[in-house]
Amino acid sequence: MSMIRPGTLVWFCIVVAVGYAMFQVKYEVMQQEQTLASINRQITDDREQIQVLDAEWSYLTRPNRIEQLAGRFLKLSGMSAAQIVSLGDVPLRAGASAALAADPASTPSAPAAAAAGTRLAAVTGGAQP
Repeated sequence: MSMIRPGTLVWFCIVVAVGYAMFQVKYEVMQQEQTLASINRQITDDREQIQVLDAEWSYLTRPNRIEQLAGRFLKLSGMSAAQIVSLGDVPLRAGASAALAADPASTPSAPAAAAAGTRLAAVTGGAQP
């Protein structure tokens, strides 16, 4: 009967361990490749869906279509000259004057009010008192 040398037994165990490790690595790589392929397919599908949605958005937001829908559903009319008034003719809100009288700290400072009046006059095209 012959005996297996200890060195041969150690090398045999190392070869078996390396072979098993290689099998595990190969199997793990195959799983990762399948996952990558699945993710790439999903990305391609999502990009195609985005293109379809962009085309649909472009179709639905055509200016002539929106104009037709606005005419059908909003029932808007043109603006008449009688609707244009000066800024002084616009009344203050009912609660605004009472709130200003009750809390003077909330009123703007004089320079800020003057700047606001200047901006308002520039926007409305008229002079503020």
